[in-house]
Amino acid sequence: MDYSKIYDLQLNQLIVHFLPTGLRRTKMISWLRCLIKPMVNIHTQFINYRRDSNYKIDHTPQVFSIENVLNDAFDVQLRRIIISDGAYRDGVYFYNPEEQKPVHFYDPDENSPVHFFDGSELFSLDTDFVVLIPFQLTEAQEIRMRSLIDFYRLPDKTYNLQIN
Repeated sequence: MDYSKIYDLQLNQLIVHFLPTGLRRTKMISWLRCLIKPMVNIHTQFINYRRDSNYKIDHTPQVFSIENVLNDAFDVQLRRIIISDGAYRDGVYFYNPEEQKPVHFYDPDENSPVHFFDGSELFSLDTDFVVLIPFQLTEAQEIRMRSLIDFYRLPDKTYNLQIN
């Protein structure tokens, strides 16, 4: 059974239909519409809240769903915002201190420095996904985008915004 129309109430028409035919005058209908105006406003707020809640329920932390949410909010026409996998950096294992082995960072003839990170730095470099944005965001838009991503992403996932 389809319950999508269950909250579609036309209160202004409903009072006319419930009013006896002998009392259906312009002044009476206008007076009754004035009386139910607060109820019409509350009903409109409820319908808007229901629509927004259903939108939030329909979208999940899956990549395509977050992409749809971001494109609906920031790039409705062209839908250019995409999400790609993040970059993972594995730590370089040297040796345990008990082994007392020499460490060779690079050959001198290579003459290229090697960068090493400790565990906390590696953790901060890893991102689970990158949101690719094809246009510049204002500060307010960036805050709004981050809040949308934070709402839909899983708590253990990290991300970065990258402007192309």
